[in-house]
Formats: sequence, structure tokens, C-alpha cells
Amino acid sequence: MMRRLESLAFHLSATECPVEGEGSGVVMASSEPLSLCGGVERQGVVIDRQHPLSGECIAGRALVIPHGGETAGSVMLLEAIHAGQAPALIVLDRIDEVSVLAAIVAEEALSLTVPVIVLDPARFALAQAAHLITLHRGRQLVISGPRLAGLASVTAGGTLGHEPAPTTAANDGFALSPADRRCLAGEAGPAAQVAMRIVVRLARLQGAVELLDVTRVHIDGCLYTGAAGLVFAERLVEWGGKVGVPTTVETRFDTTVSSVETTGDSLAASTEATERLIELCRKLGASPAASAETVLERTPLPWPLALCVALTGRTPALFVH
Repeated sequence: MMRRLESLAFHLSATECPVEGEGSGVVMASSEPLSLCGGVERQGVVIDRQHPLSGECIAGRALVIPHGGETAGSVMLLEAIHAGQAPALIVLDRIDEVSVLAAIVAEEALSLTVPVIVLDPARFALAQAAHLITLHRGRQLVISGPRLAGLASVTAGGTLGHEPAPTTAANDGFALSPADRRCLAGEAGPAAQVAMRIVVRLARLQGAVELLDVTRVHIDGCLYTGAAGLVFAERLVEWGGKVGVPTTVETRFDTTVSSVETTGDSLAASTEATERLIELCRKLGASPAASAETVLERTPLPWPLALCVALTGRTPALFVH
């Protein structure tokens, strides 16, 4: 006898769905955070032998994991999205700038969307127990699976209820300066407009009430990890981008990231691509430097975000010490 598949459908608020869109996948869940830098290879296979998901492939799955991860992980997730090896959607227990930043940059600059969902503890537990998760347009989330009936009250007919759409928007009180608004309107050009959209979206999700001016920026960790980073920088150059504050870019790259194979040819290609990436930053107005001595040095930013901050001269308050 086949067991009935129980389901739960509810609408998400804008805060609960920081990157919208559509996606559906079989659940891959873990109670431990997953490092995307060094823990997952480019093809989407988890290579961290200590992680419960070791050997599994996250591509096309509904990845349900606790928040957490190092800043370099955002670059690796961006590469996975660009290569078509990313999860179909990502479900977190609270905002994780690593995952959200990669998805925002992919959406704003590369026109590629991987939905990111943030759930409260009760709903996150349901998502971890589900078999299939689907996000529809309009932020309607449907989770289903035979294990759900034991975790929620089953209504007549075997469905776990439907909740009304929320009526409140995320962070309505966020303050933008007149210059910020002009930049968002495209008056400073398409590169600055995209960069400002990325900065503003991340700031809203962090709960910041405003953006702060920066006096200088250092772009650190600007290493080639795949085609997505090059495409991102190339588009900013093509769109006429120029940094708005004094900016330096790290030029020491005597080591390569673990995702790059160590054969002679691939190492040479990686070095050449890194040089190209640094040259693109220089075309945007950054000056070469061998060390970081900046207002942001105590809080290193993933280099795509650092580049956006440099183009706009603005940063979320939580990033500045």
C-alpha cells in the first residue's frame, strides 16, 4: 500500500525570500553548515569527508542547511550558479550573507536566479523533514513528504494547511540618500546602478537602516575561481564602471584556491585568468597594491561585494568597524 504524500503550502514574506523566483528539487538536508569553499567541488559534489553530505551532489537539489560559511564561499556559489551546478533553491534557518550575496550578484549581474529562502525554526524543521520543496512565483512555498504528518497537524483531506499571504514588506524604513536614489535610477551609469542594487539589497537583509560612506576600498582575495568572476568584472567594465573612491586591488597571488586543479596547464591558465581579473579591476580604476590598509581591512569583503562598494562609495553599516 502506497503512503500518501502530505504537503504544506504557505506564502513567504519578502524577508523570508531574499532572492525570489521559481525552483523545485528533492531535499538534501543537513543539521551542519556546509562550506562552499573547499567543501564542494565545481561539479556540485560535496568533497568534505567530515560532512554528513560527503559524496552527495547539491546540483538541482533543494539544499536545506543551517546558515554559516566563510566569505570565499560566496564566490564559489556564484561560480556554481553560472556553471549550472547550483542547488535548485537554498533553504536556511537565518540570513547567511554568503549564500544571499552570491545569489543576488548572479541575479543582478548575470541574469541567473537561484531562490534563497529563510525560515523560522519550526518551518525549517519541516523543510528538513520534507522530500520535495517547490517555490512558485509570488513566494508560495510548498513542502511535501510522508514524514511531515508527524510534525504538523493534518487537516481533513491530508494536507497540512495553507497560510495567507503576508501583508508587511521587508525593512520599509530603510533610508536612502538623494545620491543613492539617483544611482539606483541609473544616473551614474549601468555599472554603478547594478552595484548599488547589490549593496542596497544586502543591506536591507542585514537589517541596516542606512548606508555609510567609505573613504577607500581594498579588493582582497581577487583570485580566479571560474568564469563567473571574469564575466562579472567584464560586464562592469563594458557598462562603463569606474570606482567612486580610492581603491586598491591585491596583486599577490602566489597561491591558488583549492578548487583549481594543480596540473601545470590548469595552474598556468588560472594564473593568467587571475591576472586578467586584476587587470579588469584596474580598468575600473583600482590601483595595484601588495597589502590591505583600508577602512574595511578589519572586515574583509568577498571581492565582488568590495568591487560594488568601490563603485558606489557606499557600504552597509554592519560591514564597517
